[in-house]
Amino acid sequence: MFSNITAAEIHAAEVAGPPRPASLAVTATPKPTTTPKPTETPKPTATPEPTATPEPTATPEAADQDTSDQGTLSKPNHPDTISADKLVFIGDSRTEGLRDAVNDDSVWSCLSSMGYDWMVSTGVPQVEDQIEDNTAVIILMGVNDLYQVNNYISYINSKAAEWSNRGAQTYFVSVGPVQNDPYCSNAEIESFNAAMQANLIGVTYIDIYSHLVSNGFSTVDGTHYPDSVSIDIYNYILDHLEEQRSGIWGW
Repeated sequence: MFSNITAAEIHAAEVAGPPRPASLAVTATPKPTTTPKPTETPKPTATPEPTATPEPTATPEAADQDTSDQGTLSKPNHPDTISADKLVFIGDSRTEGLRDAVNDDSVWSCLSSMGYDWMVSTGVPQVEDQIEDNTAVIILMGVNDLYQVNNYISYINSKAAEWSNRGAQTYFVSVGPVQNDPYCSNAEIESFNAAMQANLIGVTYIDIYSHLVSNGFSTVDGTHYPDSVSIDIYNYILDHLEEQRSGIWGW
């Protein structure tokens, strides 16, 4: 049997099409969440190896210089030291350096840049009342006026005879060598020293020039000596005094 369906209902059904089942409803699919890439851990920086510290370079000593016994006062051992013994030094700027290096209680008459004229007018007169029995008068002059050699010889000889009558002994210390002095050369110094040694009378000659050349020395400016060399000179003088007379030290 045919149901009683009108032509209009048939037409509506054809237009609408078959009904969609509920299970076919379209649901929007969410976008997948992007997983963040792991942060790259930086590689540790290599610690640099410590740089080796170079060994210090030894400072060379002055050429041919033996400094093993310099810089220390070596007081002679005098078993019969006489308390009245006295040292009187007369000299120039090198003698000032000697005085300052040893700082002893001797009598010092010395002044920088001075020579024969100063020695006669001032150097000797200002200490002459100190010269008495058991006194050693030690003269270190000449480097500033080597041309005065004959005057030095004449004056020192006359004074040595006078001081000998008081019981004193006179010593002349040779002019020491230079390294670069614009006013004098070692050849001129050697000539001066040779004349002094040959012509001094009643005066003991102490050859510090040969001692320094043989053992080595240095200077601070070509002419003047550092304390270590001045002390070496002082010790050499004292040793020579001991050879000449007993008991000299300067107390």
